Parts: sequence; C-alpha cells; structure tokens
Amino acid sequence: MDIKSLVDPEGGLINRRIFADPEIYALERERVFARCWLYLGHESEVPNPGDFVTAYMGEEPVILWRDLNGRIGAYLNLCRHRGNRVCRADRGNARILTCSYHGWSYTSDGKLALVPMIDAFRELEREKWGLIPVAQVDSYKGLIFGTFDPEAPSLTEYLGDMAWYLDILLDRREGGTEVSGPHRWVLDANWKTAAENFGGDGYHIFSTHGSARELGIDTTTNQTRQWNQGCQIACGNGHILVSWITPPDGGPWFAQPDDELVRYMKEHAAEIESRLGTMRARKISPSAGTVFPNFSIHWLTRTIRVWHPRGPDKMEIWSWAVVDKAAPQAIKEKMRFVSQYRFSPSGVFEQDDMDNWAQVTGAAKSLIGRSYPANYQMSGNEPPIALDLPGRTMSRFSDNNQLNLYMHWAKVLEAKNWDEIKSAAS
Repeated sequence: MDIKSLVDPEGGLINRRIFADPEIYALERERVFARCWLYLGHESEVPNPGDFVTAYMGEEPVILWRDLNGRIGAYLNLCRHRGNRVCRADRGNARILTCSYHGWSYTSDGKLALVPMIDAFRELEREKWGLIPVAQVDSYKGLIFGTFDPEAPSLTEYLGDMAWYLDILLDRREGGTEVSGPHRWVLDANWKTAAENFGGDGYHIFSTHGSARELGIDTTTNQTRQWNQGCQIACGNGHILVSWITPPDGGPWFAQPDDELVRYMKEHAAEIESRLGTMRARKISPSAGTVFPNFSIHWLTRTIRVWHPRGPDKMEIWSWAVVDKAAPQAIKEKMRFVSQYRFSPSGVFEQDDMDNWAQVTGAAKSLIGRSYPANYQMSGNEPPIALDLPGRTMSRFSDNNQLNLYMHWAKVLEAKNWDEIKSAAS
C-alpha cells in the first residue's frame, strides 16, 4: 500500500479512503493500536489491591488490574486455554478471576492459579500459561496507559511536550484528579474523524454549534468570545491541541463555562499558580486536544475520552468526567454536570459533532465521492503567538494540527518498528 499517496501535506489533501477502507484499517490495528501507548483507565478507578476495570486497546479487550502488592498491570482478557473472556464484569475487586468455560483461574498478577483436572494435562508448565501481559504499563498524573510493544519508548518520552499541557487539568490542585464514568456509546464513524476534531478544529464551532450559542448553552462565555485569541499547538508524536490565550486580567478561571466554577478557580488561583507556574495559570487556557492516536481531552468541560475503533466505519466512544480530588463535593457535582451536559451521549455539543463524523465517514464510502480528496488547505490568517510555549504554535483557525496528526499517522503506518518511526519524525 502506498501510504504517501493518502496524505499530501504540501497540497493540503487527504484521500477519503483513510476513513472507510478495510485494508487501511487492518494496517492501523497492526501498526498503530498494537504499538502506540493507549489509555487504559485512571488510578482512581483501581485504588485498592485487587481492584480491576476492563478496557480495550484498539479492538483488543484487556483487564487493568491492581495486584495484591499494589502494582498495576494489564492483561489481554483472554483465557489461555480456549480464548474465552476471563472477566465479564466492567469493574470490581478480585484476588482471582476464573474463566467460565473450563474453569482456568488467574491471580491478580496474571499467573495461572488453578486448572481443573490438571493431572490430565501431563506435565502442564503452569508458569508458561498465565494471562498475556500488556508489554508496558505506566501512568502519568493518574492517567494509566499501556502498549503491547516492548520496544516502544517510555510513556514520558511518548507524551513529550503534551504532558506540560495535560498538567493544566491533572495537576492544578493537591491530590490531582479523579474520574467518574465511563459513558459508552457506538457511532457509525471512523475514529480519526473525532481525534482530529478534538485536536484543533475551531473552524466548525460557529456552523456546527451555532444553535447552542443562540440558546445560550455554549461552552464559551461572552467574555471568551469577545477576547477571541488563541492558537493551535503541535506537540510532536501526533499530539495536538488548541488553546485560548488568556487576557491580561485573566487567570485559571478564564473561559470556565460556569459562574460557580469561576468562583472556585479564583478561590484557589494561588495554589494553581504555585503548582503550574504563571504561564499555565495566567497566560494560556487549553480547550481541547488529542494524545495520538485516540485519547482526547477537553480541559474546559473536564472530559477525557477514548475513540475505540470498531472497524473502518464504526467506533465506540468512552467518556469520563474529570474532577479535582481536593474540590468540595458540590463543586465536583458541578464539574460532572458541566462535562456531561455538553459532552456525553445526549450532550448538546456531542450530538452535533457525532452527526458530522458519521457524514464524513459516509462520504468516504461513496463510490464517486471517495475518488475526490478531502480539503485540508486552511492555513490560517492570524499573527504568530508571542508566547514561548512547548511545541509548535500555529493559527487557531487552520488545518495545520489536523495535517500534523495525519502526517504522523502515515509515518507510523509506513514504519516497521519504533526506530523507523523515530527516524521519520526527526
């Protein structure tokens, strides 16, 4: 497959095949989802020994499980005997999980603990038949990621400059964050349509969400829209985000979508600035972004989500609300409301976006339409940002971030290993 023919960054063109082609999707499963760091869950979901949640890495079902010694591991949710799912529950606490087919049982550190009628297996080497582990598991400020590739770079290296921006949501108060959820729903759309949208598409807001603005339920305040300064930021490794530039009299409360949250942020502004520094507390206010490939975050409405692929033209969306662990209970409830009211299965913004993503995917299946490329030629008309920020800043109203994501996507698909990915990115 000629990957380079699919993404033309110089011409600003994208082949629509990437949103619906089964052959491309099969390669994505092998080279993107089997190699990249993928989001598994939050530490607050597995706080105690024996706690587990089930998740997915691409289409691979996994168990995120804290063992009895407190170590977090992840394992393919597949019995080594016949391949039945070992765990059928979404979450829980267990010292041992037992396959319902033939009763093979596994401990919280993935070891094979019990085999009924083991004498009939004639010298079964039990130590070789534990759960298949995720090669690397690590966390950043409460977010737990995993990769099936033992040769993948460390999570810190993988996140790169993006970690500096993640802190603005994850590390602004003592104790970090906790999550509630996930909400889960299925959409007939390719996963990349959502990943690129959250990574910097400010151009769609007026057309797509105009009715929400007319009704007064926009995520941005009048003050934010009147100030109207921001930028796209590309952080390397395919990670992208869009951010407001905070006005001179602003602070960490700028662009908050609720008056009660504005008061809360003002009350704790000194602590936030002491943890994040002046630049992140008073100069910028990120809105939305994507950690490549399929983990997205919305800072202002406190939602994180994964676009789980379910084929070339289908995805399953998992969405969590993120709150400050140190916040009073009433503020936590307000944060969750803000998150779910706007971005959830019935969220006033989510519904608009989902319709667009499904239509884009449908166009990629059009016999005639897919022979014409998608236009990504918007280069922006705003002056350069004066702030010295990690990553590369670009015009907020442009396709630069989207092209950055697809250029990295193409590099990952072309590369046979991580050495090739790194050399292509340098």
